[in-house]
Amino acid sequence: MDDVTEKLSKVEINDGKEAAKNISEQGGAQALKQPPSSPPPPSSPPPPSSPHPQDRNSGGEDGRQPPEQSPSSSSPPPPTKLPKETKTSPKGVPLTLEGVAKAIKDGKISNIVVMTGAGISVSAGIPDFRTPGTGLYDNLQKYNLPSPEDMFNIDFFRVNPKPFCELAKGLYPGLYKPTPTHCFIRLLAEKKVLLRNFTQNIDTLEFGAKIPKEKVVQAHGGFSSARCIKCGTAYSPDFVRREIFADRVPQCEKCTGLVKPDIVFFGESLPKRFHRLSAEDMPKCDLLLVLGTSLQVHPFAGLVDEVDEDCVRLLFNREPVGRCALAAHMRGLDKDRLKEFARRGDTRAQFLLQMIERQEAVGLRFGMENNVRDMFVKGNCDDGVLAFAEALGWSEDLAKIIAEVDGAFKASGEGQKKQALQASDNITSGSEKKTGTPSPVARKGEK
Repeated sequence: MDDVTEKLSKVEINDGKEAAKNISEQGGAQALKQPPSSPPPPSSPPPPSSPHPQDRNSGGEDGRQPPEQSPSSSSPPPPTKLPKETKTSPKGVPLTLEGVAKAIKDGKISNIVVMTGAGISVSAGIPDFRTPGTGLYDNLQKYNLPSPEDMFNIDFFRVNPKPFCELAKGLYPGLYKPTPTHCFIRLLAEKKVLLRNFTQNIDTLEFGAKIPKEKVVQAHGGFSSARCIKCGTAYSPDFVRREIFADRVPQCEKCTGLVKPDIVFFGESLPKRFHRLSAEDMPKCDLLLVLGTSLQVHPFAGLVDEVDEDCVRLLFNREPVGRCALAAHMRGLDKDRLKEFARRGDTRAQFLLQMIERQEAVGLRFGMENNVRDMFVKGNCDDGVLAFAEALGWSEDLAKIIAEVDGAFKASGEGQKKQALQASDNITSGSEKKTGTPSPVARKGEK
């Protein structure tokens, strides 16, 4: 166990207590001491409960949705009350990496679903989207976009496709080496405990790590296929790659419409395979690993709520995400007192109880009093999975996969590496070159 403890020194593992403590030190909300004897009724009745987070977004559950808006500055601050520590899940799995690892080795966990986002590819040299200063959205000034999110807006693409084509040149498959996190997911597959890897990423590093294709669901599409957005004619990925790397916008030979890779933009529907397999897989899942995603884009983010109530959920990320902001602000309220006043007919107490219960039913719950299954592993994803592999006793197996993937990447050719360095300038450089003109298209929301 000493070796495991040493490996865990780079990551912070808890069920949210420390995160809640950090929040509470910023100042807490006043708990509900005594509701007025004759409280005014709420201005409007509470809206009906929505079991799925994606239902709260416009456009239906089929379309890719922008992230939920953060609370306004006028929202009440978080409470000072710390949550009670939870030791085990309903199935008796300790909320520690060692405890979860033992459950896997003992055969109590055998259907692992992994959700991945841009954070797992950062160590490969691909920036994530939202990290201040280094994120992709903070480094798109040279494209002269009305908003950074318009890079992936289908309406903007129809008017001005050139910025996306230039960006795509620096994201194309084969330019970057898979990370230890990608290799760990492959290891889960080789150990026959990976049910599915649902990924938001379009970089296809999953396939570079040789994760079985049938195990991967590209929720937001990828570069492996392409079609005309006007007439729907399919085109080979080689055609699109050739055109993009020749600094030409791919155009349909039949109708002269724009041809783009089958990457899901805002305003487009997610692949049918995502909906079919998520409906089949999530009820079977007995361990959910969430790696390097902000959990802000729906319907992908809503997958965390599709697993059974006794399924352990582990978040590997630099920052805690996935918790309902409204529930966090309401945690300082005394629910027992609210229940008593609601029983007496207090309409405001009834309204607040409904709001709290509805919001506590969605999202990750670490740092909340009703947490019985969620754990937050703070740090970068690579350090987290290396520690997890150590706890599982799989460090040597993971090292072999990493070495194999490294060797395959080096064997792919020095020319491709040079191309990667040149193409990466399209992503991270702050050159003064401007591409195109701003589009009058209305913004669809945030990515």
